[in-house]
Amino acid sequence: MAFGPAGSGGVRSDINITPLVDVVLVLLIIFMVMTPTLLKQMELTVPEKADVQIQPPTTADQVVVGVTAEGKISINKEMIAEAALTERMHDIMKSSRDKLVFFDIDDDANYGDTMHIMDVVRGAGAKTLGIMTK
Repeated sequence: MAFGPAGSGGVRSDINITPLVDVVLVLLIIFMVMTPTLLKQMELTVPEKADVQIQPPTTADQVVVGVTAEGKISINKEMIAEAALTERMHDIMKSSRDKLVFFDIDDDANYGDTMHIMDVVRGAGAKTLGIMTK
């Protein structure tokens, strides 16, 4: 606050913006100086991609249950009736140590039928179910 001239006898309540302008200008200068240092780029040399053929993992131990749009079921590309699915999965899960089953489901397959097949496989002893993507 500032006091007015000697004759006015009152208090003048104007905002003094000079300190505010000083602070804003200092901040502006700081940001102008710091911005180029923050935007420094680093030169990198990235190695080229090697043309090495990676062998896919062996699928002898994996179980893939396929479901087609017509509702047909296959185990490792071998067609099987739905009635025999439970017994066949019990036999496979007895010899499997991972208890892992992958599902290759057609995009147009019935959702309810697919969930039922997944429940049957889970009930046959599968611990982990995975869905394969295209």
